[in-house]
Amino acid sequence: MELCQAAAKALGAVEAEPGATPEHALTLLEPGALALARLSQRVRYLSLAELAERHLQGDAGASPVKAGAAAGSGAAVSQVQKPRTASSREPRAVEQREGPVSQLMNRTIRLERDVLRNLGAYLEYAPLPTRRAAFETVKRLRAQRPQWPLLEHLLREAVVLESDGDLKRDLRECSAAGLPTGSQPGQSAETK
Repeated sequence: MELCQAAAKALGAVEAEPGATPEHALTLLEPGALALARLSQRVRYLSLAELAERHLQGDAGASPVKAGAAAGSGAAVSQVQKPRTASSREPRAVEQREGPVSQLMNRTIRLERDVLRNLGAYLEYAPLPTRRAAFETVKRLRAQRPQWPLLEHLLREAVVLESDGDLKRDLRECSAAGLPTGSQPGQSAETK
């Protein structure tokens, strides 16, 4: 509840008082992004717990064996019901979108992504002084949440687009600081 209130307050500040200047907008986006990241992490956990609970309470979509199937015989294989298709009139046993937690998760993740995109617009496309201010905002966010995949993605995009050599180097260093020790982003040998 506290995480929801913090996210609602931060988003309310962004909506109520759009930044008159880019620097002011950055001061509004920073707490919003952080509050939404915390909320999305908690909601993802709750969604997984909800899914696990459904699995424990039911069959989680497994097709039951018809009564009378002989155990250990070849007849049991032919008695297994086929998986339900989209045209089946029966509801699916596990539907990720059904629960309120899952709906909240989808909305929260979308809002988190949107706030970071707004921050990214300043980091990638604004004049150099504003890009530097946006970078300082990103550094503060990185310090508070070192493992944040959406922020990492934003940093990698900014590195590609940055034309100022010093800022490009700083962005690259900040991006590398979020990686686990000894790993570099790249394509695995299995997917090549």
